[in-house]
Amino acid sequence: MSYLVGPRITFSGLFQADVSTVNNDVRHYSNKDFQPSFQEQQPTYESPPPPTDGGWWNPDGSGAFRLINCQVKGALWADGTWVTNSTQDPAIGLLVGNALGRSAGKMVDLDPQMQMVSAIWGMGVRLTDGTGPGYVAGDFWPASFRDLVSRQPRTAPNQQSLGAVYTSILQNLVWDPAPRVASKVLDQLRNLVDRYGPEAALSIRISLYKYGRNYVNNPAAQGYTFGNVAGAIGVSLPDEPKTFVLGRRFAPTTTPPGLPGGFSYFDAMVDTASSSVSVDLGNTIPLDADANVRTDLGQLSLAVLTVADTVSNGQPTFLPTGATLTPSQFVTIGDIPYTEPGWLETTAGIVRLTLPPEAQALIKDHPLALVRTATRELLQTHTLEARETVMGYLVRADEFVQRLDPQSQFPDPQPTDSVDVSVYAAQWGVPLDSTGLNVQQQGAATDSGTGNQALDIPVPIMGWPLDAVSQTTSAFSQGRTALSVTATDPNGARLVYYTPPELTGDEQPQKQPALAAPYMNGQIYTLLYSLQETADWKSPTGQQHMLDAVYLHVRDGYAVNLDPSWEDVAPLFTQYGNLYPVMSKRLVDLSNKDAVTANAAIIEMAFALGMNDPNYMPVTRDMPPAMQQTLLAYLRKVQGKTAVAAAPAVSKRRVAARPGAPIPVLDKAAASAAAGRVKKSQSVKSGSEKA
Repeated sequence: MSYLVGPRITFSGLFQADVSTVNNDVRHYSNKDFQPSFQEQQPTYESPPPPTDGGWWNPDGSGAFRLINCQVKGALWADGTWVTNSTQDPAIGLLVGNALGRSAGKMVDLDPQMQMVSAIWGMGVRLTDGTGPGYVAGDFWPASFRDLVSRQPRTAPNQQSLGAVYTSILQNLVWDPAPRVASKVLDQLRNLVDRYGPEAALSIRISLYKYGRNYVNNPAAQGYTFGNVAGAIGVSLPDEPKTFVLGRRFAPTTTPPGLPGGFSYFDAMVDTASSSVSVDLGNTIPLDADANVRTDLGQLSLAVLTVADTVSNGQPTFLPTGATLTPSQFVTIGDIPYTEPGWLETTAGIVRLTLPPEAQALIKDHPLALVRTATRELLQTHTLEARETVMGYLVRADEFVQRLDPQSQFPDPQPTDSVDVSVYAAQWGVPLDSTGLNVQQQGAATDSGTGNQALDIPVPIMGWPLDAVSQTTSAFSQGRTALSVTATDPNGARLVYYTPPELTGDEQPQKQPALAAPYMNGQIYTLLYSLQETADWKSPTGQQHMLDAVYLHVRDGYAVNLDPSWEDVAPLFTQYGNLYPVMSKRLVDLSNKDAVTANAAIIEMAFALGMNDPNYMPVTRDMPPAMQQTLLAYLRKVQGKTAVAAAPAVSKRRVAARPGAPIPVLDKAAASAAAGRVKKSQSVKSGSEKA
């Protein structure tokens, strides 16, 4: 069902991503080589960037991610009626905001060498009129952004031209037992969730764009650390993917050079019950330099092609994107009203159209298309601006970012750690039992995660050694399979695989002399996947977004130390303080033994929280459990608490240790008590990574 099929609400407003940027350069993780200038804001530049990056553009960021002044602008009732006025439905005008009495969520990169799958952790979302807890509140399931695209021209210093979309679910829902608004759409949403049982949830999609990184002149006017958001909330049914729409996938027929732009990767869904189709253009409609929807794109229509895709001798034949169409090659479903004032803000870029009979006869096995019509000297031309994937194939992993801890689990370390990643397949929007899933492990990657500054600090190689990760797949059943990944201890891979000056090109990395001061824990691995049905195709080449893959952070093995000294934990605390200066400037200098001792209680509280708590430390969520327990043991020791060996396991109060597992229903009493403690101590907040 998802947010694409009604009922749904749409909203728009602002977001703040106050990310910390010192950790954008992997070399800044080296305690031995760290310089005070790495915490300084870099000079603003036009082009090219300066040779000195410093701490990049927001070194003092807190890592917070917030929804700000987001207001419901539209509602789609279950019968297909679209309303935009509060007199029609009082849900219009309500606020979509953050959780009440709880810190903001955090935006977190997987690693400085993999910053293209940033996730939101610990965010609560509520729908309210601003005077109470709200009509409904829930927890945002930790999800990474997808479909990173180029949205607008870059015309100002530090301007972020990219956009991305977060698709997730809101779970642990708490509904107002006596709502103050009698909203038809909200009642329909609630009734659907109740009908499908405790595993049903609300589906949420937020598209982010126009992010401001310009801190010179008037930062407030430039929207520094703020951006625009257009979102939608619907219903997520049990067994549906959380982080994408299992529907009709649009993709270019040629691989874009770099990140895609224009109409490239987006989704649609056909609802046969209502003979309608909904298409989501919210993350793909081109924007101008001021981040307004371009109105010069001509007449845009959603259509279905009359020319079927075919496969002969193992190779497909299809109409490519950019092709000039004759009127007989497509059936128009309806126009896209993108030129209407406030269209993106009101609709979140989602358009629902009724299928005419001619389209209904084709849509089961013919591609959907976005057609641009232009008129010149009374002659019309029709261009295939975007189209559904060839043969209608879709394959995507759901929990595609994973953290694995071989030989560092607590309290019972094991030589391996494993996880099952759900992978879905569909054809023409219908679950497909594919003949197989092809998985390829990406090899070594060098020079990733650095800035422009020339530093004599070795750069770790990613993806090596290959044999630390293995994977198997099972047969598809009802359009779904499990990609089972097992990891062994990479054994300090980024300690002994790094880029010496002479290593260039495609040479296979060899072990180097161990770094005297290793600075990165674990290793980053990438698993590429595709359907067996398309394995031998020579074209098209752009059917999957370049970042559609499974990303693993496999941590190094670590032996827990339940009686640590300051010398044992100082490197860990110091690195954290280096990378997140907001700590030392506002709270506690983590490189100072006396300061850590004086603030041990509040630091312990943060390190003992569950991963989905917004105040969890480390905010990067990149620390093996055994290492985290070592820090907790030290913090308990300096407070003179009970036997060090009794250091508690990390709290599971909010979430299982790994994204992909369901978040347990909150213990309301414990949550209330914890919120009181956090408020009393003003909580420990630290920096996160870049947007």
